[in-house]
Amino acid sequence: MSTSLTVGEFHQRFQKRLKLSFASGQVGLDREISLESENNTHVTVDYLNIIRPSSVVIIGSQESKFLLSRNLQKQQKIFQKLCHKSLSTIILSRNSSALDNIIKYCSNSSIAVFKSELNDSVLLSNTRYFLNQALTQTTTQHGVFIEVHSIGTFIIGESGIGKSELALSLISRGHRLIADDIVEFTSIAPGVVDGIHPGLSNEFMEVRGVGILNIREMFGVNSIRRNKTLRLIVNLIPFTTENSHHFDRLGNSIKTRSILGADIPMMTLPVAPGRNLAILVEAAARNHLMNINGYNAADDFIERQRLAILANTKD
Repeated sequence: MSTSLTVGEFHQRFQKRLKLSFASGQVGLDREISLESENNTHVTVDYLNIIRPSSVVIIGSQESKFLLSRNLQKQQKIFQKLCHKSLSTIILSRNSSALDNIIKYCSNSSIAVFKSELNDSVLLSNTRYFLNQALTQTTTQHGVFIEVHSIGTFIIGESGIGKSELALSLISRGHRLIADDIVEFTSIAPGVVDGIHPGLSNEFMEVRGVGILNIREMFGVNSIRRNKTLRLIVNLIPFTTENSHHFDRLGNSIKTRSILGADIPMMTLPVAPGRNLAILVEAAARNHLMNINGYNAADDFIERQRLAILANTKD
């Protein structure tokens, strides 16, 4: 889902950090600031641009000089084009000249105009940063998110299969809990997804038969981590005679699962009596680290087999 933000909420949240004050009347506060469109017809924040307009328009020194070089009729035509598209609000930088006619026109069109004490470049970069954080794509998913050997590992599976028990075993081995039961993932960059507990505290974990556990009190402050980049998904499924032949024996067939547009490597781990799942997840995390660094054990094994067969053939 995408987080929406009205102009009024934008002013309330970022008034101090962007040093904003109303240049117009308090109008258009219910207008929604929109994300950058998929077909590139508009962006979220930019300087004045008629061809590719933005939802939040920054007017600095150059933009104000351009507008003041046009007569009133041409100024109104420019903003008529903007108002019919994605324009939500306008922010005048500290370097902008007086634009009384523009402010009046926008007020009559129910578009809020703010004045900032920041200069052009700082205002643009800060507004982009804050809005990207506020409007970023998020999703909540069921599972346990834990850091294993520095790898953000998301453990999923059907209810009752033992996700929390596996996480508890990993925590007892020195790894860190990020979220139990519900995880909120956020797209922080193209192909990069960050995970966090959506509630006020991620200290607690429910384990069937034991109850609610306070992980921080039991294992110390280092057993908890606030957030982590998602790098690996472990899918727990029951091991049965029907699916016993469906698993990759070599491990060179990498499957992925898409979360917020990012393809995350996913391994399927069969659950059966006697299997030490904590050690298997640790091994999977270490193996994933080696894959990231360019080493693939399956490829190495196959190459050694090929060289051995080639040597025997020559003999």
